Amino acid sequence: MAAAASLGAASTAVSKEVKIEIGSFDGLRSWNSVGLSRRRVDFHSVYSSTSRTNSLIRAVSTPVKQETETKRSKVEIIKQHSNFIRYPLNEELLTDTPNINESAIQLIKFHGSYQQYNRDERGGRSYSFMLRTKNPCGKVPNKLYLTMDDLADQFGIGTLRLTTRQTFQLHGVLKKNLKTVMSSIIHSMGSTLGACGDLNRNVLAPAAPFARKDYQFAQQTADNIAALLTPQSGFYYDMWVDGEKIMSAEPPEVVKARNDNSHGTNFPDSPEPIYGTQFLPRKFKIAVTVPTDNSVDLLTNDIGVVVITDADGEPQGFNLYVGGGMGRTHRLETTFPRLAEPLGYVTKEDILYAVKAIVVTQRENGRRDDRKYSRMKYLISSWGIEKFRSVVEQYYGKKFDPSRELPEWEFKSYLGWHEQGDGGLFCGLHVDSGRVGGKMKATLREIIEKYNLDVRLTPNQNIILCGIRKAWKHPITTALAQAGLLQPKYVDPLNLTAMACPAFPLCPLAITEAERGIPDILKRVRAVFEKVGLKYNESVVIRATGCPNGCARPYMAEVGFVGDGPNSYQIWLGGTPNQTSIARTFMNKVKIHDLEKVLEPLFYYWKRKRQSKESFGDFTNRVGFEMLQEWVNKWDGVVATRPTYNLRLFTDKDTYEKMDELAKLQNKTAHQLAMEVIRNYAAAQQNEKGE
Repeated sequence: MAAAASLGAASTAVSKEVKIEIGSFDGLRSWNSVGLSRRRVDFHSVYSSTSRTNSLIRAVSTPVKQETETKRSKVEIIKQHSNFIRYPLNEELLTDTPNINESAIQLIKFHGSYQQYNRDERGGRSYSFMLRTKNPCGKVPNKLYLTMDDLADQFGIGTLRLTTRQTFQLHGVLKKNLKTVMSSIIHSMGSTLGACGDLNRNVLAPAAPFARKDYQFAQQTADNIAALLTPQSGFYYDMWVDGEKIMSAEPPEVVKARNDNSHGTNFPDSPEPIYGTQFLPRKFKIAVTVPTDNSVDLLTNDIGVVVITDADGEPQGFNLYVGGGMGRTHRLETTFPRLAEPLGYVTKEDILYAVKAIVVTQRENGRRDDRKYSRMKYLISSWGIEKFRSVVEQYYGKKFDPSRELPEWEFKSYLGWHEQGDGGLFCGLHVDSGRVGGKMKATLREIIEKYNLDVRLTPNQNIILCGIRKAWKHPITTALAQAGLLQPKYVDPLNLTAMACPAFPLCPLAITEAERGIPDILKRVRAVFEKVGLKYNESVVIRATGCPNGCARPYMAEVGFVGDGPNSYQIWLGGTPNQTSIARTFMNKVKIHDLEKVLEPLFYYWKRKRQSKESFGDFTNRVGFEMLQEWVNKWDGVVATRPTYNLRLFTDKDTYEKMDELAKLQNKTAHQLAMEVIRNYAAAQQNEKGE
């Protein structure tokens, strides 16, 4: 066995070379340029029967057992000696210090927490902990939401954060309060188990609570996959609720799939039948969705799962995609973001076995010597998809069928009011960078508590209020508007699709600002739009991260800002609005005050040279970076033309001059400020009418 076998644990493994060569990014472009929607894979059709399905397939043999000694990273050693993620964290939590040691820092991630300190402070470190919940499909019961809201005030920094993986993050929890906070979450139908660490993270699925068979089947499948890959050794409950296991009953198909060892996937008689003592080489991410709905950024995940239905809408099986991932390291070209690619099709009865086989393939063969290369995307890049598929099929016990044809993908935000299909309504609310605080937080709590609503969190850092009666729509709309939670038609289109990671002040990896910096970036982009003549309702997908790890998925954005120095960013271009094309690095070390020098010529020529309905991302890919760079280098600015709007907006010179004076204080034009005032007034009037 690759890594775990050196510990003496019983396992099986596929014969392989000890040293894995990391391929270059060039080798991926043929796949990335193809896109998802039209890709088909040819398989050789072969037939026989198996015990798990009546479909005609060929059984394949269990992998050959081989034990190999390999170099392991420091984290692998820590996991080995941890007694299944307990020691020394259990001892460190009992000390009087405000922080924990390095080994405990690595282990507490598996419990859903990171140690942090406030990087804005000077002269010392004020340690605290960030907790991340695990909410498959983004489902948050009413009781859990109210508990998280309370905990944020009592033990956090007074805000909740909605993440890009449909979970909460609670910042600022002191070490002495960790057990109180964790046990409160557990007793309120929540969990943080596996929200961080080297194991399966939160499983994404469309957040919309539609009463449709395909959506409900996707969400149930996400729940089942999350349950299948949840740790079983009890370390989480031992630590936070003194061994009390507060778990709902698992579906029998989940238990059966987890315990099945007919193809050498499990560690016999181990407290962790799938993970063993070493768990996975790195974090592992899975998303489930239905055709056309790419609200989950499907191709950025280690495994993408797509529900396939028959003509009557009845779920039949799934297309599988593998090898996506965003993280990379600056100035190290052997690290790169990557899109997932097709693996094949499985029937609905076999999905848990197929997912388990993929996870085990990564467990046995992913690199454990260098964590920079430990994600499954590097294994697939090194092996190629055909070899990877062949090894997975040995753990799966059969061949994959050819992938089914799919329609084009769309990004769906589910903002605004929608029919659920069961007589109720849901309301999707845009939350800038997912940060819920102040009046917004108080109003959301009041509404959720008063109407006893469950909520859903979206992969775009937004929140959905579910199960709303039609009679409640007017009072809820009014209350939301008064708290600044406007309907999407009153929110700047640039804000609706933007995302940012927390970055400063609490993330230890941040190089520059993201969440705190993106509001100003979006205002400046809007100003550039107006300057070059783009309409207000036009938009581009903008995402910002404070470091190259890519937590807000900037490498899928039409314009991605990736922190690469103090107050400077790499600029990535070439993602598309439906998140099926990966961006590329356009410029490095662009200082924050120089953004207009880059963005003005790009948006100016997009406005003038684009094809009909061509998105900015598609435009940059068609024109090519060489031409884009030439435009930036030769840019002399927009040719000034006499504005015509002043005659319409201002009745006299005195009013214009006063507005212009106020606008300059906010680094805006008189026109921009006047339009903001008018829009805000109109929005307030409309919301008072309940629209």
